[in-house]
Amino acid sequence: MPRNNSQEEKRIHILQALDQCLREKPFDRTSIKDIARAAGVNHGLLHYYFKGKDDILLNYIDYTIDHYLSMFDHWYREKSLEGTDEKLFLKEFFEFLNDRITLNHSLSKVFIEIWEIAAYNPEVKSKLQKAYSQWADVLSVMLTRSMKNRETAERTGMAIVAFHEGVSLLTVLMDSKTIDFKNVLTVFQKTIIDML
Repeated sequence: MPRNNSQEEKRIHILQALDQCLREKPFDRTSIKDIARAAGVNHGLLHYYFKGKDDILLNYIDYTIDHYLSMFDHWYREKSLEGTDEKLFLKEFFEFLNDRITLNHSLSKVFIEIWEIAAYNPEVKSKLQKAYSQWADVLSVMLTRSMKNRETAERTGMAIVAFHEGVSLLTVLMDSKTIDFKNVLTVFQKTIIDML
C-alpha cells in the first residue's frame, strides 16, 4: 500500500532533521531524541516511521542521493544537447558539480561522517558504493561521447569521482582562506577537458 503524502512528508521532515543534527555533531552522539527534537515531534513517533536510528540513517542516505540525482537530472533536462559542443557541456557540468556538491561545505561535513560509518557498517557501505557507481557511470557516459573509448571513459569517470571526493574532504579539513578549492577544481577539470 503506497504511503500517503502526509506520511511521506513526515518521513522527509525526519530525514531533514537528521541532516540538521549531523551538521552539529557525529551520528554516534546523536540520539533518537535529538532527531525528534530537531523534527519537532515526539521521539516515539519516529518509531512509527523508522525501525530505529540506523534505519533513519539508511533512509537519509537514499534521500540525499535521490535529492542530488534529481537536481542533476533537472539541470541536465534543461540543457539543449543538440548541437552543443561536448567540451562546453562538460565544463558546465563540472561547474554545476562544483557549486552544488563538491564545494557544498555542509554536505561534505555530513558525508565525512557517513564515510566513517561506512567503514564499519556494510549496509551504509553498500549504499555509498551504489551512489559512487551511479556518479561514475553518469560521468563515463558523458566522457564516452568525447573519448570514444568506453574503458578509458569509465576509468576517467571514477578518477574524477575520487578527485572530487578528495577535494570535498579537504574543504572541511583545510583552511579555505589559504587554498582556493574552486581554482583547484577548475584547473583539474580544464586538464581533463583539454585531453578530450
